Amino acid sequence: MKKRSFVIYSVLFASFLAFIGCSQQDTTTLMVTNTSELDRTDAPVSITREKLVQKTGEIPSGKIPLFIFDDGTPIPQQQDDLDGDGEWDEIAFVIDIPAQSQTPLSVTYVSPDEIPSFTARTNVRMGVLRDSAVVAVDRLTLDADELPVQLKFQMDGPAWENDKIGFRHYIDGRNARDFFGKKSPEMALDTVGISSEGLVQDTYHVMRDWGRDILSVGNSLGAGGLAILHNDEPIRLGITFDDERNNIETTTYRLIKKGPVRSIFELKYEDWHVGDQSYDLTNTVTIWAGQHWFKNDIIFHSPQPSDTLIVGLVNSNNDEPLLPTDPIEGLVPIATHDQQNYDRDQYLGLALLLPESNYIEYVTAPDIGTGITTSFNALLEVKNETSISFYTLGAWELADSNFTDRNYFQQFLTTNARKISNPVSLE
Repeated sequence: MKKRSFVIYSVLFASFLAFIGCSQQDTTTLMVTNTSELDRTDAPVSITREKLVQKTGEIPSGKIPLFIFDDGTPIPQQQDDLDGDGEWDEIAFVIDIPAQSQTPLSVTYVSPDEIPSFTARTNVRMGVLRDSAVVAVDRLTLDADELPVQLKFQMDGPAWENDKIGFRHYIDGRNARDFFGKKSPEMALDTVGISSEGLVQDTYHVMRDWGRDILSVGNSLGAGGLAILHNDEPIRLGITFDDERNNIETTTYRLIKKGPVRSIFELKYEDWHVGDQSYDLTNTVTIWAGQHWFKNDIIFHSPQPSDTLIVGLVNSNNDEPLLPTDPIEGLVPIATHDQQNYDRDQYLGLALLLPESNYIEYVTAPDIGTGITTSFNALLEVKNETSISFYTLGAWELADSNFTDRNYFQQFLTTNARKISNPVSLE
């Protein structure tokens, strides 16, 4: 039976290569390896242009790479131009692979029009009201005086999703993070927050077939918003509704990639005024298909050798203690699990996975006051001109009823931390 299957796969593979005008001599075989003891579904994989050239030789003029399974099926993938120079820098895809195993993939070079169209499993949406209509923009710059601007945005700022979860960022000055619970794997955020007349309207706090906004953020930092510790006081990256001028001179949003398996955007803050100091900070957000988390890469420019950065997790509707903060293979979890949606009738697990090497401790913000409230604030030591990465995870019971169980969520969190710390490789 195995011999017959091999023959069928070989025929299919040869047929596909013939279809795109290639022979098996035009292909290179690379190996995906999972060394961990965890089966992987939708494991993220990427390879740089330089590394791929080392494996395959120079790229033929006018061609781009295409990764193919042994049965001749192209794997859903994308080419990402990360630095904006018009040339792709990385190939990205996700793959299922059992624990402690290897999977061969063939790569060949084809014309751009021979790349299949793959189902979108990630999305970024930055909707802005212009000329009485909401339009999507790839880049936007805001000055400190352009506040309040809440009504200009479809969802108060950029929103991002995959087939499991969704989030939005309040670029209107508050710079907190909100969570969309999703019941459907379909991409939904292009159309939410828009009235039947095409104008901005808060439609996402009502349950729809796809899900809804389920997190009460208030004056907290939400799910992963940022602040800094200055003279022992937490100072928000940005302002609240009541402020008239931002404490950041220039805020820039830039879409880097919206693709079927990975989407990336950048938030750049210049001249963040804290006391008599000024900071620059860049936050790159990456979301992969099939995951309950997204990644934050932070680059911090400070006038001082080191500072204490704060990453917050809202606790306004949470009565339960934090889950254990014991490090998991280099990542410290700050995690809550309770019926903490708006109506307090659905279980929601939220977590930050923070680098153990930077983590100091966490503190609890007050319930009331004019500053940051109702948050667990994790303190991280960051050095000037260096970068750190952390992850934000969400798990809603209407997406998976197992998330009602606190122990299940804790194990889910642990497993995801172990997977993040032990990525599969491509050689």
